[in-house]
Amino acid sequence: MNDIAPSIRQSMLSVRFTLLITFLLASTVISFGQSCNSELNVSKDRDARSANENNPTQFQLELSNNSSKSQTYFIETTRFENSFQVRGVNKNKLAISSKLNVAIWKNNNVVDKWITVPANSSAKIQVQISVPQGTTVNRWAAIEVTAKNNDCSNGNVSTLLKLFVTDPSEE
Repeated sequence: MNDIAPSIRQSMLSVRFTLLITFLLASTVISFGQSCNSELNVSKDRDARSANENNPTQFQLELSNNSSKSQTYFIETTRFENSFQVRGVNKNKLAISSKLNVAIWKNNNVVDKWITVPANSSAKIQVQISVPQGTTVNRWAAIEVTAKNNDCSNGNVSTLLKLFVTDPSEE
């Protein structure tokens, strides 16, 4: 009987150790799974705006970090070369060679394109687009904004901003 008690005690320790390891592994998997959960949305779904050489425009975006830890993102903007629609209609596009000036703002300050968002929080950013003098008017352009998650290669999120270049003489 004395031989049974130590073996039961050892079995219980083994079970506890196994449960502890299982719990730690499950927690790790869950935390890794949550680390890539991000969203990038245009405020009020207003992803189409107009601008001209005298009047730049701003898009309000919200970058949400839905994970359980703080995340750092690199904000990248690129001209979108593919066709796109505005309210379900394909639009006349501005030549890709036409330059648009893009700046990223947060709290009314230009940012260096790196933004840290605390766990389960959101950050509001503005994308300002200005049109250089001499740009072809009455054409559409699109800018893709991508938030690249610094901690997770598959955690990138993006949105498309559409800009109509108006004629400043018609204001």
